[in-house]
Amino acid sequence: MPVIRVVRLESDPESEFPAAAVMARMLASAAKPIREVPPNHSRIERTLPGNPNGLTVEQHVFPLCSMQAFVGPVKRVSLFEMSEGKSRRVKPKNVVFCAERAWDQRTEGVLMKQIEDEFQDIVQPILRGQAHSIAPEQKHAIDRMFALWYMRSRHRNLEAQEIQLNSVSGSALTKTEEENLEMNNYMYIRPGGKMPARQFNGMRLQQLINDYTRDLDVLTGWGAFMPDPASSSCRTFQGTRSSHSLRTCPYSVSTGRNDR
Repeated sequence: MPVIRVVRLESDPESEFPAAAVMARMLASAAKPIREVPPNHSRIERTLPGNPNGLTVEQHVFPLCSMQAFVGPVKRVSLFEMSEGKSRRVKPKNVVFCAERAWDQRTEGVLMKQIEDEFQDIVQPILRGQAHSIAPEQKHAIDRMFALWYMRSRHRNLEAQEIQLNSVSGSALTKTEEENLEMNNYMYIRPGGKMPARQFNGMRLQQLINDYTRDLDVLTGWGAFMPDPASSSCRTFQGTRSSHSLRTCPYSVSTGRNDR
C-alpha cells in the first residue's frame, strides 16, 4: 500500500485524519476496472510563471531514454498512429508521447524514475553489445517497467483537476506553498476537501503498478531481440504478455536504416 504524507493545519480539528480520507477514496476506486482507453482530459493546472520549482509538466508515457534507442540519423522515430492508419516521423520529445501533469512530482521523480533507472541498468549493456540475455533475477525489474508503461498509458489523462474528499476541510495554501510541498513529496488538501487529481492519480498508479507487477509473475521470463547489423529492416520494440488480459497500446514506435 502506498505511503501517504498529507499536510494539515494543527489548528483545524476537522482535518485530523486527512490521510485516512485519501486512503478511503483510493480503496473505493480499487474496484474500478482498468481503463482500456484514456478519457478526454481536462485543461491542465498551470505551474507558477516560469515554473521556478522545475515541476515536470510533460511526462513521458514511454520513457524518453528507451526511445533514444530507436531514433534514426536525424534523431526522429517513425510513429504509426493506429487510430488514423498513418505514419509520421517525430522527435522523442514530441507531446504525443507525453501526459500533461497527470501525476504528481513524487510519482514522477521518485517512484517512476527508480523503475526506469533499474530497467536502463539492464538494457543498456544489451544495447552496447556487452550482454545478450536477461538473467532470471532481472525479471522483476522488467515486470515493473512493463507495468509502469502499461498503467501510464491508461491513466495519462485527468477527467478533472480536483477530486472531492469526505470528512476533511483542507487548508488554504498559496500557490508557492503548494508547489514547495509537491517538490518535497507531500500531498495537500485544499479548502472544501478538494485534492489535486494528479496527486491522487499518482498514488493510484503506484498501487496499480504494484498489483500488475504481481500479475506478471505468470510469465517465465523476458528475452532480448537483437537486430541484424546487415539487415535494412526496421528495429521494433514490442511488449507482450501471455494471459487473457492482453491489451494493445495505441502507438507503435520503430525506426529503419533509411530514416530521414
